[in-house]
Amino acid sequence: MSMMGGEFNGSLKSDQRARRLSRARRRFIPRGVGVALGLSVLGTAGFAVAAPTGPAPPGLGAEAWEEETDRSAEPEHQELSLLNYFFVRGSFTNQLGDPSGLRGVSLGPLGPGEGIGSSTSVGSSTTNAYVEQRWIPVLSYSPAFADGLATFRAQFEVDYTWGLAANTVQNNQGGGFNADQVNIQTKNVNVALYPTRNPLQMSILIGTHSVYDSIFDPTITSLFDIIQTGYKLSYIGSDATGISLFANGGAYGRGKLSFIPIGAAQPDKASEGDARFSYIYLATADYMYEVAPGTRIGASLWHLEDQSKGEAYAYQGLVKSGPSSNALSAYTGTAPFNIDSPSGNVNYLGVNFHHNINFKTSPFAASGFAMYNRGKFTSEKEDTQKNKSVDVRGAAANLELMYNWGFTKDDRVTLEGMYTTGDDDPNDGTYKGAFTMNYYGLPGAVWFNHKALILFPFTSTVSNYTGAVTDISNRGAGLTAGIFTVAHDVIPNKLNVKLGGAYARSVERPIWTGNIQGGRTIGAEVNAEIRYNFRYLMTVGLHGAYMARGDFFTGNPQVAKDPWAAFTTFTWYAF
Repeated sequence: MSMMGGEFNGSLKSDQRARRLSRARRRFIPRGVGVALGLSVLGTAGFAVAAPTGPAPPGLGAEAWEEETDRSAEPEHQELSLLNYFFVRGSFTNQLGDPSGLRGVSLGPLGPGEGIGSSTSVGSSTTNAYVEQRWIPVLSYSPAFADGLATFRAQFEVDYTWGLAANTVQNNQGGGFNADQVNIQTKNVNVALYPTRNPLQMSILIGTHSVYDSIFDPTITSLFDIIQTGYKLSYIGSDATGISLFANGGAYGRGKLSFIPIGAAQPDKASEGDARFSYIYLATADYMYEVAPGTRIGASLWHLEDQSKGEAYAYQGLVKSGPSSNALSAYTGTAPFNIDSPSGNVNYLGVNFHHNINFKTSPFAASGFAMYNRGKFTSEKEDTQKNKSVDVRGAAANLELMYNWGFTKDDRVTLEGMYTTGDDDPNDGTYKGAFTMNYYGLPGAVWFNHKALILFPFTSTVSNYTGAVTDISNRGAGLTAGIFTVAHDVIPNKLNVKLGGAYARSVERPIWTGNIQGGRTIGAEVNAEIRYNFRYLMTVGLHGAYMARGDFFTGNPQVAKDPWAAFTTFTWYAF
């Protein structure tokens, strides 16, 4: 009898431990997902603080920990959760962009030309200072009756420059006296379906969601990982509406399928009375296989179809999208095609890899990719005086090497290179550069991993995304760039200091307005950054950089001086 009682009591205790462990695991999954989502809410607006180490899942010591710490009385994960991202940046610089064209936003490369784009210039009288802020709330609702099969998410964004506008209706403004601005931007509204009830195994996103050129689900993956994997947002990095499927087959690899309508227009309504929509859409297929713990290789096949005849808009009513849009190219740093009313397609074939990017298996890490794009656009205008068609063929390659030399994972040395092919004549019938989604978005691709501040845009930004090079095609001239950084946690996990340098050249000589032709050296940058984490996920930073401009800008009256900049930042994630 005593033996049976002992076995019963032991079994009961074992069952109780199992139930507590099960509850702990259930609590861990949503909290772990919440941490990842909290670090990925930034979407296309960058940030550069160190990713914190998340809580460890229950492991070998879980039962002993459960014996010592009774958490059975804790509530289950809430159905409704709020994630908050708050960011403020103060800027003092001699780069002057005009935000009036996009009504509050300065965007694009230095010296695009007078009166086009944001006309970002650097001269003797362009010194300016401003403060801008951003708030991004993410609402997530997982009702109990859905039984783990679905989550609804809504993400919004409020951006403005301090002192700019009040009492009106306009996004990217509202920092003036009185405030009272209608300025909420809808970023994401989607439903995530989980057929296996495990978001880490399979998820289907339906609706408006973040669309990246990485294979990982952006709703449960930190953006710090996304910008180091796949194609590092250099081809696709924005929000869009459509459907994406993410599947993790374990030993069989990881896959992603997506179908994204990029834009729509009614190009024949005025001329033929045909009110049907003509669409631009992007279909992608990606696969990745883990060859060793933390080491993955991947391949991608994408197809872009554009039947809009150049009549779709990137900024509705203001800036048209597509390869023939001179206005959009001035804002995003691409090269407009010399063609009227284009329709066509572009196919992409890419390979990528990443190894130990979080330094879990050794102090060495690496990542990179190669991408080839090929396609053709044909003019739908019968009496065109421009090219009847333009063939597209271009390539890009990237490689980053990292070494974790110190005590924390932020004690690191990095070396990254980027190469893209260039086009020596933007007016002929062939385009030989990288074709990114910057031909369709404002912006549509943002290479966030570069760690520069001027040569490439400082990624911790709100409404001012400017730099010498803002698209990897470098206005179609191609790019050869190298970036070196060394960072050290002076106070472990508290105070980080980073020093960096960057250099870039174009593959071909640029063709400026008026046929003024510059050289190939874009410039060399030196920078320094200090970040202090004075609370969990709460960081203040000081950032400064100077770029010695090269002969690439010779003859460009908008870039008459070497650009410099100093920034202060405050970042807080709360969930």
